[in-house]
Amino acid sequence: MIRYLRYRSNYRILGQIGQGQFGRVYFAISRKTGKFVALKSLPKGFPTNRFLREFSCLISLRHPDIVACKGLEYHGQGRYLVMDYGEGGTLRDLMDFPADLSLRLCLDLVIDILAGLEQAHKKNIIHCDIKPENILLSLTADKWVAKVTDFGIAKITENSSNNKEGSGYTGSPAYMAPERFYGKYSYACDIYSVGILLYELMIGERPFSGLPGDLMLAHLNQRINIPDTVANPLKAIIIKALEKLPKRRFFSAQEML
Repeated sequence: MIRYLRYRSNYRILGQIGQGQFGRVYFAISRKTGKFVALKSLPKGFPTNRFLREFSCLISLRHPDIVACKGLEYHGQGRYLVMDYGEGGTLRDLMDFPADLSLRLCLDLVIDILAGLEQAHKKNIIHCDIKPENILLSLTADKWVAKVTDFGIAKITENSSNNKEGSGYTGSPAYMAPERFYGKYSYACDIYSVGILLYELMIGERPFSGLPGDLMLAHLNQRINIPDTVANPLKAIIIKALEKLPKRRFFSAQEML
């Protein structure tokens, strides 16, 4: 699974396709099989334990709605996670496309995301950074499939009943649950992020905007406003997912499905 390469990589990099919080993602082709893959690199000096933690998370999460990790390579030019390539780009790419997305497509993609999160939560893994940029898309014979990716800041917990505390917060403030700004996290944090994502898919914009400080205050104190154009059943789902208190949200990703 882990290869140490003295001379050249088994993969030829064709170009950069993404930029995460801690590394770049490249589009590459296998020199042996000719298949396309995504290579996630991390800058020199990035803690090896954090790199291996994401590798460990991905290896343990085998699910159709989670991007599969094929291995880990060390090369003279860096370290790479070898992952499935999402030929459909990211959910953000699809949302930015100048055409309306059908309700059925939006709901199918959210269902995929929740299914992937349910699997992660069963493995005691909290993603902590759900957002459109971290959802890759692949195309089957009859539909788009959403796959959760980028477990770089994921948390591992043995007990989801109580909020855990970290040394601060990392993530994307526009999609973060209120408690995350205080370094607390639980499975309910991921539910909240999916709620923001669902709101954005339904309405075309996020409920809150501004600088990180403005977003923190909005997530902590401001109630959401959902237009009447959104059907009442969907309104109820969004409102419950975006409750300020974690215990008032859906108990699990499965319950929100």
